[in-house]
Amino acid sequence: MSEYIINDQWVLDKVSSESKSFSSWLNNLMNTIEKSLGEKNPEALAKFKKEKNLHAIKNLDTELANAQKDLEEAQKELDNLGILGKAFKGFGQNIFKKVTQSMGPIMEKSMISTIGDDLDMDLDWVTGKRKDLSSVLYDVTKERGINYEGILYLIKSLPDLEAFLYSTNVRKYYRDHTEHALRVAVLGDFLLEQDFGSGELLGIISELTEIDKDKLKNNLWWITGLLHDIGYPLGKMSTAVNYSLMNQLLKCYPTLDLKFSPIEIGLSWEGKQKEYLEIIEEGLSIEAKILIREGVNSETTKAEFPKPKIQNFVTNRNGKGHPEFTYKSPIKLDHGVISALCLLNSLGSPEEIKENDDYIGYIKVAQAIALHNFKTKLNEYIFDKQPLAFFLMLIDELQEWGRPIPIQVRDTYFTTQLEKINLLDEIILHLDEFSWFMKFKNQKAKKLMNFDFDLFSTSKKKAFNRLDRGNKFTETIIRLQDIKSNKEKKEIVRESEIHI
Repeated sequence: MSEYIINDQWVLDKVSSESKSFSSWLNNLMNTIEKSLGEKNPEALAKFKKEKNLHAIKNLDTELANAQKDLEEAQKELDNLGILGKAFKGFGQNIFKKVTQSMGPIMEKSMISTIGDDLDMDLDWVTGKRKDLSSVLYDVTKERGINYEGILYLIKSLPDLEAFLYSTNVRKYYRDHTEHALRVAVLGDFLLEQDFGSGELLGIISELTEIDKDKLKNNLWWITGLLHDIGYPLGKMSTAVNYSLMNQLLKCYPTLDLKFSPIEIGLSWEGKQKEYLEIIEEGLSIEAKILIREGVNSETTKAEFPKPKIQNFVTNRNGKGHPEFTYKSPIKLDHGVISALCLLNSLGSPEEIKENDDYIGYIKVAQAIALHNFKTKLNEYIFDKQPLAFFLMLIDELQEWGRPIPIQVRDTYFTTQLEKINLLDEIILHLDEFSWFMKFKNQKAKKLMNFDFDLFSTSKKKAFNRLDRGNKFTETIIRLQDIKSNKEKKEIVRESEIHI
């Protein structure tokens, strides 16, 4: 049986082996360390190579470049590490946060943790914790042959948008999406190569969509995976701005009576938004069109932009100040539809998109992205009819590993202190029968978040039950397991099984 442990180390291995950007970064890192040790302490270098598992890091890419830099360039790079580290400080959520944890044992064996003082290195930078995420995503995307500047700009801007949300207190409502997007893209890329008995999945989707296989795998799928949640920050922006701004003011002026008009952010319909929306809707069911219109609050095209209710804050003089401010926006934005609109806007005008046959594949990607977040069952969720939407939704729901969940650990004045923990660090794929295992065995995480296995199972069943594999997608089994230990330290396993 072909078994794969899917986690962030697996994702890093996949990207590193296929991406020149990642492999070059790893190779330059090792060259820098080796050259610096060789200059300052040749004996330490010999010991480093002989006793430590240097190859364990290098073999992430089987085709590591052999190019050498002279000593002056290496020393110059080292001198700049501290500056780079500071520049990247506070750069939002780093895609390698969990990856570097899994690489920890390798790093320790390789003695990297002990050479920082000798080399005057910023080891956070060395281990990837402060790697410039936007540049990595940008470079990997370009390597896939994606050369539209608008799309590249969107991909490069995603970490910045997410960083803004994390710079506000909206993080208590927000789940990571930048790391998630790359995981979805990599897992989908891997599955497209698999043959489940009726031919390679890539070929089946290519036939159903009439999209060239190479373009689908190396270009359009990566756009689908990386951009499917790019509209999420906009959907949270009103909450982010209002929550952060108002609670800071309330904290600063606990005894002052205040009045506040919340800030609202929505879509403007003065330009060609409607035309872009019509491109997405073309050929879809009436039910899907209705959901898409609701997902962008399209009634604002006919009515006045919603006016938020004035908020009054009157202190009760009890010495405790104002209560925490919470806000629910009257504007409902579906991040899938917003993401699809972002994609189409990045390609050009509606007229240019309609007249250029090269954009047909991008329109199908936009449709898949627009459809992926609706909670009801649609005809478009049948694989034979909308294979890209089906595939994206399947991968999106499977990608549960490494996604931190905010847990309240203590309260302070006005604010809630949060700790982020992972319920799952990996999922297991049995490729022969296309079955997936999610094993919940982190007892601390489950206890902290009051994990309800039955509730989670019900939610996942509802999500997966939207999908219909039709006649051309293989049967899929998702097994959820809640694992506990009794007093005798014997495992007690509860299981829920979902079939698609």
